[in-house]
Amino acid sequence: MKKTWIKRKKKQNENELLTEQSVQVEQSQTREELQEEAEFTSFFADVMKRMPKKSAALVMKGYDGSKAQAEKVLAKSKDQFDQVFEEFLVGVDDETRKKAHRTIHAASLTAAIIGCSPIPFSDAVLLVPVQMTMMARLYRIFGRTWREGLAKSISKELVVVSFGRSAVGNILKFVPAVGTVAGAAINASVASGITEALGWVTVKMLNDGEDVFEQVMSFKGQFHTLFNALKVGKKSK
Repeated sequence: MKKTWIKRKKKQNENELLTEQSVQVEQSQTREELQEEAEFTSFFADVMKRMPKKSAALVMKGYDGSKAQAEKVLAKSKDQFDQVFEEFLVGVDDETRKKAHRTIHAASLTAAIIGCSPIPFSDAVLLVPVQMTMMARLYRIFGRTWREGLAKSISKELVVVSFGRSAVGNILKFVPAVGTVAGAAINASVASGITEALGWVTVKMLNDGEDVFEQVMSFKGQFHTLFNALKVGKKSK
């Protein structure tokens, strides 16, 4: 009887421990989700302030439907991007990576929402407010000075040239369910893919002590490194 009681007690303790661990995981996930949602809400509001009023009004008009579509787009590419960036960001500590991830996810979702909105545009110009906001926040995460005047002066060239038509045409091939888009038109998949790639390249450079706007050649080199990693990841699937 005593042995049976001991076994039951041991089993009970194990079950209680598993339950406690399960609750802790759920609480951790809930906190992370709340932090992610808060970051997105704040981020999206900042971007809408930066966008031309007519464009912002169009985005807000179809917001609910565009967000639902955008979330599906991000879900399709999540596994591939996560795997590549895990290797690309070796050396970035976990806490910094988590903060950066929340910001980049908010930016990618915002970019995808804009891509799902009924706004007629055919290059990356309307993504500049999204990417400027993202980069400013990433700079702050790393405790670096964000010089908005310098950023504004070359941001269009940086985004459109470095992540412009030729780069977009290449990266499209590695964004799931996209393939190619005639004329490098920006849709939700392209917008989010470009934005996410730009975000992680920025994190990589800041972690390495480099400034994106002062070391544009290094920026382009990091992008090509990332592009090649995406290419290898695509072939291995």
